[in-house]
Amino acid sequence: MPAPGLLQTFIIVATLLCLLSADELAATDYYVAPTGNDQNPGSLHQPFRTIARGLNSARRPGDSVIVRKGNYPQSRPLNLINSGTTGNLITLQAMQGETVIVDGRSTPADSSLINVLAHHVQIRGLTIRNAQKIGISLWGPGNRIHHVTISGNRIEQCQNSGIYAGYNRLDDPVRDLLFEGNTVTDCVLMNQNEPHQRWSFGVGAGLSKHVTIRNNTVSRCYGEGIGLYLSDKGTIAGNTVSDNFSVNIYLDNTTHTLVSRNLVYSTGKSQFYRFNHPASGIQIANENYGGYTNLSSHNTLVGNILVNNYYAIYSGNYQRGGGLRQTLIAHNTACGSTGPLLHIDADQGHQQSRIVNNIFQQTGRARLTDVAGPVDQIEFAHNLWYGGTPQQAVRGAGDIRANPQLKNAGRFQIQDYDLRPLSPAKNTGTRLNELSSFYPDRSTSSTVNLGAR
Repeated sequence: MPAPGLLQTFIIVATLLCLLSADELAATDYYVAPTGNDQNPGSLHQPFRTIARGLNSARRPGDSVIVRKGNYPQSRPLNLINSGTTGNLITLQAMQGETVIVDGRSTPADSSLINVLAHHVQIRGLTIRNAQKIGISLWGPGNRIHHVTISGNRIEQCQNSGIYAGYNRLDDPVRDLLFEGNTVTDCVLMNQNEPHQRWSFGVGAGLSKHVTIRNNTVSRCYGEGIGLYLSDKGTIAGNTVSDNFSVNIYLDNTTHTLVSRNLVYSTGKSQFYRFNHPASGIQIANENYGGYTNLSSHNTLVGNILVNNYYAIYSGNYQRGGGLRQTLIAHNTACGSTGPLLHIDADQGHQQSRIVNNIFQQTGRARLTDVAGPVDQIEFAHNLWYGGTPQQAVRGAGDIRANPQLKNAGRFQIQDYDLRPLSPAKNTGTRLNELSSFYPDRSTSSTVNLGAR
C-alpha cells in the first residue's frame, strides 16, 4: 500500500489529468520533409513527404503540421478541414528559420492553393507562389470559418488575391480573423494583360466581421491593395501598402472600421496606374452588390501617412453613394499627389463627420482639394494646408497655412514624416476625446500636434 504522502500526490496528479481534455493530451506535431515518406509516422526523424498527408493527420485540437525547408509543388489544392478549439489551434507552419515554398503552378485552373474550411486554425511562415486563383482562401459561413490566423507568410504571383476571406450571407459572415505580418506582392495577375474587369484585393475580405489586417506589406497587385467590403468592425492597421492598381486601401460598404497608422504610397510604377495616375491612398465608397446593403459609416481614419498617391483621401459617390457618415478623418499626413490630396464627391448623404488635425502638403501642380456639393455635415478644423489654396468649403477654425516642416517629405519611411523642431504643426491641434485609447498622450495633453507623427 503506498505511503499516505505518495497516495495523496497520486490522487492530485490523477485529478489534474482528468481535468485536461483528451484533445489536449493527444496534441501531436507532425513533420513533413522532401526526404520523407507518406508511409512514415510523421515524426521529426521519420517525416511525411507531402503537406496533404500531414493535414490529413492533424485532426485533434492542438495538432501541428511542421514543414521542413524545401520546395513543395502541388497538383491539387491543400484543404484545412479540421478545426481546433480556443487555445488549441490546428497549425500549418514552416519549421522556424527554414524556407518552405508551396507552389501552385500545377494545380487546376481557377483553383485556390490553400483553402481554410474550418475554425481555430493558423497558417504561418510559408512562402506561397503561383496560385491559379487565391493564395490562401477562407470561404464559408461564419459558423464554420472563424478564429483563423494567417501570419508571417510570403505570398506572390497569384492569379487572384493573395489572402481573401468571404461568404455570400450577411447574416452569417466570416468572422474573427487575423491577417498579420504577411508580405503579399505581384498578385491579381489575371488583370495584368487585360482590361481590369474583375476586381480583387491583394489582401481583403467581404461579408465579414471582426477582420484584422495588421502589419502586412502589400504591393504590386493588379487590383486594390487592402480592402473590406460589406463588412463590419474591421481593423486595417500598421500596414505598408504601395503600387497597387486603382486603390491602395478601400472601404466599400464597410462600417465601424479603424484604418490606422498605415504607410500608403506610390513609387511611380506606371503599370499599376489607372487613367494614367497611381492608385488613390484611402478610398471610401458604396458599390452595388445586388440586395446587400451596408452603407459605409462610423469609420475612423487616423494616423496614416499617404505619399505620392493620386488622391490621398477619397470619398466617392459612384454607384450607390451615401457620403461620409459618422466618419472621423484625423491626424493623417498627406504629402504630394498627382491629383488633389482630398477629394469628396457631391453627396446628400454626408452625416456628422469630422476632418480634423490633418496635414495636407501638396508638392506638385495639382490642387490641394477637390470638394463638390454641400459639406455642411462635415466639420473641418485644425488642418494644415500647404502647397496651394484649399477651397473655402474645407477651411475651418484653427487652420494653418504654412510649410509643416516634415523631416524628409517625399520619402517612404514613417520617420520621414516626423515634425522638425520648429514646425508650425506642433502644439496647434485640438484634443479628440474619441481617440483617447488610440492617442493617449494627445487626448490628455493640453497641446496636440497635427498630422500622423
